Amino acid sequence: MLFRSCIMKVIMNADDFGFSKGANLGILEGFQNGIISSTSLMVNMPGFAHAISLMEKYPDRLHVGIHLVTTVEYAICKDLKTLTDETGHFYHDSKKVANCDPNEILREYQAQMDRFLSTGQRPDHIDFHYCHTPVQVWAGIQLAKKYNLPMRAGNKDIETLCEKEGVRYAPNHISDFYNQDERHTDVETMLGLLKTNLEEGRSCIEFAVHPAYVDLPLLTLSSYNIQRATELAVLLDPAIMEYIRANDIQLVSFNEIE
Repeated sequence: MLFRSCIMKVIMNADDFGFSKGANLGILEGFQNGIISSTSLMVNMPGFAHAISLMEKYPDRLHVGIHLVTTVEYAICKDLKTLTDETGHFYHDSKKVANCDPNEILREYQAQMDRFLSTGQRPDHIDFHYCHTPVQVWAGIQLAKKYNLPMRAGNKDIETLCEKEGVRYAPNHISDFYNQDERHTDVETMLGLLKTNLEEGRSCIEFAVHPAYVDLPLLTLSSYNIQRATELAVLLDPAIMEYIRANDIQLVSFNEIE
């Protein structure tokens, strides 16, 4: 279920590819000059077409999964009763997601997958935007099994469920690099997280990070906006790359999950 060698491998996944052109360009910068090794695409957001153009331009550089959405902008399906308001706009409410009709969320997730595949691209993993309630995890597992894709496991319970269902997953998910709820996004925090996990002997960890060049869609559609520029600066910092090299840490994508 884990990885092929005993050195620590790190999936540094940039969430929200496709959110906006600024998010896309920040993530691309992180791939080219920083420590980003994976990203996940939102197919219902303003930067979707631009993200696809970057995937086509850099087919060997970008490793892209699907970032399944239930809480921002509009659904792909037009007749949902429990996930969206009367205009088809998602509720920004994890409680509504948790109590939605499971068949609706599975249908919407399938529609998002269909939009991704319609571009001629194929995701290399599945993860979730904003929250991962039990119904989202259930629906995500259905897609993971259908398309034989690994999935983000946001906690140990999800890891156990993935193992039970025969779904590959990235172990030891880390969401602590995020400067809300009194958490921090600076070089010292990132170095500390890497050091702690290395000392604990973990063979693989997966980060969810949110870098971007901040633009108008991010300012208007996300409460987590200016902070993304700070994240990007940290993910480009030479001190972190030097620590990774010095400690035989390998940056990998979800493709390297067995």
